[in-house]
Amino acid sequence: MALWRFMEYYSPAGNNLIEEWYLGLSEAAQAEFDVTLKTLAITENWRGMAEFKHLGKDGLCEIRFSADNIQYRPAGFFGPGARVFSIYVGCHKKGKIYYPPEAFDLAAKRRRKVENGEASLNERTV
Repeated sequence: MALWRFMEYYSPAGNNLIEEWYLGLSEAAQAEFDVTLKTLAITENWRGMAEFKHLGKDGLCEIRFSADNIQYRPAGFFGPGARVFSIYVGCHKKGKIYYPPEAFDLAAKRRRKVENGEASLNERTV
């Protein structure tokens, strides 16, 4: 049984931008993302897990998985509510550089839009 729920960012126009990012991934990357979310969903404490990292930037965190020699790092924040993690931007990393380069700022900006009622979150089925 899942202990955690995952939310995805919907643009002000109602587009699920995380699902759009997901559908642009290879089948292998989609499968790895699915397995990673399922693993996190049933794990009580994510501290120290290879699949998750707190980035220390105003609570920003990343989900971590690799496929096709690419390090994927969808980013988001805990909440709203208990045992909820919201994904605001899909991105990947090469070396120390994230793509898109403004991914962290974009995640924070999208979070503010949700908080202001300009955009929304909806639950992802895991």
